Amino acid sequence: MNERSLVRQGVRSVVHVLRLRGPLAADPTARILHALVLALTVWSAIWTVATLPLYPDLNARLLRLRFVIVADLVPVTTLILLHLGHFRKAAYVYLTGQWVHATYNIAINGSIEITSTAFYITLPVLATWLLGFREAFWTAGICLGSALILALRQGPNSVLPTAPLRPPLLIWANLVQLTLTAAAPLAHILQTLQQYKQHLEQVVEQRTVELVVARDQALAASRAKSAFLANMSHELRTPLNAILGFSNLLRDRGASEKQRQDLDIINRSGEHLLCLINDVLDVAKVEAGRSKLGCTPCDLGRLVEDVKDMVGPSALQKGLALRVECSQAPLFVRTDPSRLRQVLINLLNNAVKFTDRGSVTLRMKATPLIDTGKVLLTIEVEDTGEGIAAGDQAAIFDAFVQASASKRHEGAGLGLTISRQIIELMGGTLQVQSVHGQGSRFRAEIIVEQAQESEVRRGPNLERVTALAEGQPEYRILIVEDQQENRMVLERLLANAGFLVRVAENGAQGVKEFREWRPQFIWMDLRMPVMDGVEATRRIRACEGGHEVKIAAVTASGYASERSQILAGGMDDYVRKPYRRAEIFDCMARHLGVRYQVSEGAAKSDSEPVGELRAEDLSVLPEELRKELRDALIMLNPAPISRAIERISHENRTLGLILARCANGYAYTEIFDAIMTEGEAKARA
Repeated sequence: MNERSLVRQGVRSVVHVLRLRGPLAADPTARILHALVLALTVWSAIWTVATLPLYPDLNARLLRLRFVIVADLVPVTTLILLHLGHFRKAAYVYLTGQWVHATYNIAINGSIEITSTAFYITLPVLATWLLGFREAFWTAGICLGSALILALRQGPNSVLPTAPLRPPLLIWANLVQLTLTAAAPLAHILQTLQQYKQHLEQVVEQRTVELVVARDQALAASRAKSAFLANMSHELRTPLNAILGFSNLLRDRGASEKQRQDLDIINRSGEHLLCLINDVLDVAKVEAGRSKLGCTPCDLGRLVEDVKDMVGPSALQKGLALRVECSQAPLFVRTDPSRLRQVLINLLNNAVKFTDRGSVTLRMKATPLIDTGKVLLTIEVEDTGEGIAAGDQAAIFDAFVQASASKRHEGAGLGLTISRQIIELMGGTLQVQSVHGQGSRFRAEIIVEQAQESEVRRGPNLERVTALAEGQPEYRILIVEDQQENRMVLERLLANAGFLVRVAENGAQGVKEFREWRPQFIWMDLRMPVMDGVEATRRIRACEGGHEVKIAAVTASGYASERSQILAGGMDDYVRKPYRRAEIFDCMARHLGVRYQVSEGAAKSDSEPVGELRAEDLSVLPEELRKELRDALIMLNPAPISRAIERISHENRTLGLILARCANGYAYTEIFDAIMTEGEAKARA
């Protein structure tokens, strides 16, 4: 083995002996402290050996050597404690030794104006690194107090002797020790901060990537939900259009009283299903930010009357009094009338649903805001129903929630959610006041602009169109629709009114029929095989005379926001399925100037009052029905009473509605008295 190998082996042996081992071997702070103390110990030994010849005699050298040995007891003790695994004890010993060393040097020199004073600055840094902020605070206090005491004792009468200036090499040695003492912890602290910074950057980068992925997933889910809702809307509205359309057509074709009742049931069920579909879509549209408000002139008085007519039958069937309290003077404002109507219907239907007896009251008050041209519109809907418990009042505005725990009511639990969303879109508020068992009051406030009566267009009720007005040219109407049932509904509606009608099953046939027949108006479905409505419209517009024809889209989409896309595709207007006949006739009147004959004496509908119960009305009933109803009333059994009233409805629909209203209000005595009065009248006769 050569000399170089021996040196390497010796160095490795020394390093192995000096390396920190034991419980603290994996602690980076302990390893650095071990290396620092070891370096200072080695430096002290080297410096002592190098400077001993500078002392004048043997006694001075022995004194210096004894001082170094005593001073080195602190770092040696620190190293031993580190090897034994006592980190905090080692730190306390090391810091105490540094403080003693600095204080001793300052004291024997009689001045704090020496390099050892800098240890008072580095010691709090070391304490922070080794033990924490609390120990650093106390270390700083001890160092500053020591410096103050030494400074005060340094003076003309100081008991400390004033030593001569120290040799420059000794000052340099102190600076080396000071640098090693402060540089190691500062370097480690800065390195730790750098690592922490890099870790934070990695965490932020990772979180950013996760957020981007989550955002993309949310957007994809939102698009998928919108596509699903649009598709389901189309699939549900298309058959509903046929159901509601044919039920209305059959009612107009001389249906019997029993058939009219059956058709009314079909129509009400279809309208209820349509409301549920619209509610779900409205919630989805608001969540997706696709819900927008219109702003058109509106006659509030007429709007309230329309709403009252719509909700009236439901209240009447339950024997409830539906009251309206608002200004008799006409009030015209600018708002979104369809959305405001939706809010009123939702609130009133909700009140009727949760009220078994008593009344439902709609109040509307308009307060002009001076010099602004605006009006504060206050709407209140109050009922005498079951009320809402205090703990449920915050949850009733959540989607798919019903506050009543005692019984389940029909509906999806979306009416109040949508109403609040609409009111908030209008910039207003919707609040509830209720006492459980004593009824509820919902109060909405919005600010709207005033409008003039001349801005509100009024016309005849186009639900009652019977024919075209005389003195008009023939109108050729083309229907482009792939669903046979919907073609038949629209074709019969228009043909019964006096229009000339042709139909096409897809867009390609529609283009062909336009070229051959030249209609003035086209009802164009959007989703069709072979060629969709948008492409068919584009090709028709490119034909000779294609820009003169009026084209209206018929769509089953639930998103009214598609209107701009439809109009940008070259169409003049659009109507959503399931449509009302008034929408069809109104659209053609606006674009073609068509005039209609409207029936003034329409058949009595469910929305018209059916009157009070009179004894003479029961005289027309067969004795068997009167006896069945009387016996059921005597037993106070609701099920037989309902069956008897249902049989009476087959004979006399109006009387059946009156009896049903009384029965729903538990006015059994009123019905029984009427039967007995009618019997007494017959006996006297």
